[in-house]
Amino acid sequence: MNTDTNIQPLDEMKSLLQQIQWANRELVKDYQTASTEIKTLGASHQKLSTDFAEAQKHLEQLRRGTLGATSARMAHQAVTDDCARYIAALVVCGADSMGGLSHIKGAQRDALVGECKNILGLETRSALTTSDIPLPTMYSQQIVELVWKYGQARQYTTVYPLGQGTTKLPQLKTSPTFGFIAQSASVAEKSPQIQFVTFNPQKAGGLVRIPSEIDADSIVPLGQFLARYIAREMARWEDTVLFLADGTGTYNSLKGVGQTAIDNSLVLQLATSKTKPTDITMTDVRNLRAKVNAAALFSGAYYFHPSMEALLRSYNAGGNSPFVVNPNGQATFDGFPIRWVGVLPVYDGNAHTSQVQGAFGDLSYWYFGERSSVSIETSREVYFATDELAVRALERFTVQLMATDAVAALQLAAS
Repeated sequence: MNTDTNIQPLDEMKSLLQQIQWANRELVKDYQTASTEIKTLGASHQKLSTDFAEAQKHLEQLRRGTLGATSARMAHQAVTDDCARYIAALVVCGADSMGGLSHIKGAQRDALVGECKNILGLETRSALTTSDIPLPTMYSQQIVELVWKYGQARQYTTVYPLGQGTTKLPQLKTSPTFGFIAQSASVAEKSPQIQFVTFNPQKAGGLVRIPSEIDADSIVPLGQFLARYIAREMARWEDTVLFLADGTGTYNSLKGVGQTAIDNSLVLQLATSKTKPTDITMTDVRNLRAKVNAAALFSGAYYFHPSMEALLRSYNAGGNSPFVVNPNGQATFDGFPIRWVGVLPVYDGNAHTSQVQGAFGDLSYWYFGERSSVSIETSREVYFATDELAVRALERFTVQLMATDAVAALQLAAS
């Protein structure tokens, strides 16, 4: 028998077995490496999921913060793009429902109307009326915050929401007077007297002209323009009513800061022949502070037209510097803040008999009562001849003084 022939297959089997064992060891190593990588990947995935959930949380907070924008965030003097789109979409769809976009043909009109319907969620609706889609509260609030930015009435008065058409709030007429009481003597009742102030909000607003040539690319700029325009004009009228209302029909019998101060004898009127703003002296400005209650004096401020800066700055002479502009831009007179009001009378050298030139006091005792929210509607018929669209903005508000000795007025001479 040939033993060499038998030995050769045995050697081959041993070699094959060694290869198999080596391959198994490599497979085990690969498996261990893969297992480690899978564990690492699982941890990374868990961390990624946590980071993603945290990012979603921050995004949701950012969205809520954007919709409920605060006055401080509105420093750029504009509403959010979502609000701008919504306002423009109301106008465009309202105009389209009245045939106001018939001059826009083909795909351009379809794209514009389609985009606006998508913004308003009107894909399944055939028409728009102002009662169907009101301006949402969150967007209405943004316009109100722009009014706060442009005007002084809402900034410095106490804004009070009116829950019904007519609201009565109690006003303290006389305070209970405390004093010493003799030993074993009876304690007399000290009862304050009150009277009620009626808040009856008045409707105010106006029309804004816009061209009927609108395309899809102009939706956001159109909405921003309308929001700013409406806010500025509302702020101007609110300020006018608060400071200049004289009780006539122009102001629906409302009386503002100047007329109320005159009625309450809280007025410093210049001497006869002093009928010009240039006749106001530094002593007059200082003496105005003595007209208000001490409680209002501590927190009081001056209210003048910005052009009055020239007069106040002229008092800085002869070592006196009562007028100061601080690094933050806040102007003061004798340390009391000066708040510039654009609707108050300007500073000039002309005669203006009995004109209320400015005021001093604490406007937080004036209540600005507002009813419901801003409403926006569209019409084409108003400006039919000029082929323009009319956007009507309305609000309801009133102003009332809750402390009769809180604000005094500076008045020029009657003759």
